[in-house]
Amino acid sequence: MTFTTLISTIPLLFLGIYSFFQSTSTVQTKVNEANVFILQQSQSRVEQILKVIEQVSGRFAETPLVVNSVSRRMEIEDFQDVDLLVKGLLSVQTYELGVKDIELHSLQNGWYIKDSGFYFGTDTAKIPVSLNAANNSRWMPEQSPTFAGLKLVKAIPATAAEPKGYLSVRVSNTELAKLLTQGFSTRETMILDDKMNIIIHSNVQRIGQSVASEPWLQELKNTDQTQGYINSTSQGVSYSVIYNQSRYNNWTYVSIIPLEEAKKESASIGWATLTACVLLLLFTGLLSYWGSRRMYFPVRSLMEFTMRHSKPTSGGAAVKDELQWIGTQFASLHQSNEQLEGQMKIQSAQLVDYFMLKMFQGELYRSELEDKAAKFQFPVWRRYAVLVLQIDTLAQTRYNANEQDLLLFAINNMASELIPPPQRIHAMPIGNYQVTLVGSDAENQSELLSELGSLAESVQRAAAEYLELKVSIGISRPYELLYTTSQAFLEAKEALQYRIRLGEKAILYLDDLKPQQESRHYYPHHLVSELTQAISFLDKDKAGELLQQFIQDVLRVETDPHLYRMSFAMLLTDLARMLYDMGDTGELFSQDHRNEYEQLFSLRTPQEIEDWFKTQIIHPMMELTRKRHESSGKSISRSVMDLVQEHYDSDLTLEQCALRLNYSTHYIRRMFRKETGMNYSDYLAGYRHDMAKSWLSGTDMKITEVAERLQYTNAQNFIRQFRKLEGMTPGQYREQKMSEL
Repeated sequence: MTFTTLISTIPLLFLGIYSFFQSTSTVQTKVNEANVFILQQSQSRVEQILKVIEQVSGRFAETPLVVNSVSRRMEIEDFQDVDLLVKGLLSVQTYELGVKDIELHSLQNGWYIKDSGFYFGTDTAKIPVSLNAANNSRWMPEQSPTFAGLKLVKAIPATAAEPKGYLSVRVSNTELAKLLTQGFSTRETMILDDKMNIIIHSNVQRIGQSVASEPWLQELKNTDQTQGYINSTSQGVSYSVIYNQSRYNNWTYVSIIPLEEAKKESASIGWATLTACVLLLLFTGLLSYWGSRRMYFPVRSLMEFTMRHSKPTSGGAAVKDELQWIGTQFASLHQSNEQLEGQMKIQSAQLVDYFMLKMFQGELYRSELEDKAAKFQFPVWRRYAVLVLQIDTLAQTRYNANEQDLLLFAINNMASELIPPPQRIHAMPIGNYQVTLVGSDAENQSELLSELGSLAESVQRAAAEYLELKVSIGISRPYELLYTTSQAFLEAKEALQYRIRLGEKAILYLDDLKPQQESRHYYPHHLVSELTQAISFLDKDKAGELLQQFIQDVLRVETDPHLYRMSFAMLLTDLARMLYDMGDTGELFSQDHRNEYEQLFSLRTPQEIEDWFKTQIIHPMMELTRKRHESSGKSISRSVMDLVQEHYDSDLTLEQCALRLNYSTHYIRRMFRKETGMNYSDYLAGYRHDMAKSWLSGTDMKITEVAERLQYTNAQNFIRQFRKLEGMTPGQYREQKMSEL
């Protein structure tokens, strides 16, 4: 039992001890590397703020207004110049950057501006110190009962041997400490000057103190590396010193972290290893005890036992799983590192997206655009062009309006794959568009347009194949300077507006679409008149045909897309006026028509416009007209019956009834059959037959007179029809009725 226990436990014990110390060292190294990176981020934030303040204040100090003002004596009459100086100082004093206050002093003429106030005289006690700091032109610590932070002094003029004045900027230590400690948990963070004095500290009380007594300082001075970490011990407490020496003002950034933070991760590994060893010791002890007892049984019993139990390897599998668990922890740490690097890459990509968005919107100065393009290493081409893609419609697709952003993102990925770099400079969604900036070295215009058209067709086919979407793409005019990208973006969007004439799945190049002659407006008034009449007659088919013809006639004229929309807006206005004439009280249109016009102007294709007019305007108008007729107290069939009873002895057709009642013939026929269950002709013939029986039984009218009055062409037709309905001739019917009397 002892031998079996030792050979199974001692190797694992040594392996556990080795893995514990090795993992502890590795975890400590990883934690220190991560802390070095975090300290670098804090340094970048602090120095970026200080550099921005230094640049802004330097530019202000070099302006002609400031240089000329400090060279002359300011009087009360110069209040306008003083006001300009105060406004300039306020623009430099950006509270978002942490600027506490800013002062402008004229040494030559004895005045200064402070806290938005103008004062005569000079602070003689501060002049030598201020001039010395101005000549150094660097950030210096300042400590007083009312202020703790950094101070920057700029001589005016900057190149003069004897400055005539100076500009001082002070930044609060509290604001810089926030930037310095952002992202840290439990640690002490500070900034040391070249004399190893604390100028910024997360604890304000430590500012101005020296770190000469710290045990890690000598090792920090002896190192030849500008950044890294040092393990040290003070008063029995172990900690790690993270340092980063900056060339900016020769400062040293230091973060002191207790090693207890890293040991927390190692402790869990140690406990897991100890637990595994104890469990294996117990398991092997029981196994060896049970096996030694079985050794005294016959070989057959031992074989049967091993055949029945196949679990001796389960102990090894458990240990392996435990080691795999430790490996999982390393994999998790490595994954966290990769996620951190991925986030940095994402942030870099977001900067490019932000720059491109400002370039497309024309919010960059030319010099700034050129500097950023060089910084992001944009490829240089002979000519550039902008492709703007927009989804034609989501109607009759499996998508809804809330998914439009996701669809644009998917299409943007397709465009990025189909147009590879460096020809694709950048692709991104902007609003309801997907925008791609491409470059080309094509020799002539036709070759370039063919190339751009091929790229647009490939993206359009991919959207149709993989997403089952209809998209249109507008192409700008080619241009040579990136500075004109914003104008090209507007041209590509303008080209997309011509879908209102060309329809869906279009590839639109502005120069091919824009009319060569002056734009003219066309509005077919006669079709509008016929359309309103068809609506009044409730003739849905005729109204649909007239609407389609109206849209075709308007779009047949080559003109500006805005004039097309003007024609459709005029049609909407005429239909609204028709409702007003009918006595509409706002059941269909809002009072200012704002919603209807906004919907109309958002439509992109002729089919969308036609469907919208039918479903949103024309059909509801017909339904409203029908309801008002029905609510007038008399149904359609009753009105037709009244006409038949009044004009049965005339040539009254269904078309004449429809004309008198202001309905379409098709609508009258359908509603009469729906309400009475019979055709109009059957009802008219039946009513005339009833009148014939009444005349035959109650008057002395001749049969020929009855036939003529009931609009029969001759008496024989009347007699034949009467016999068909009554089973006897009119004469026999009269005799029968006379005999009954």
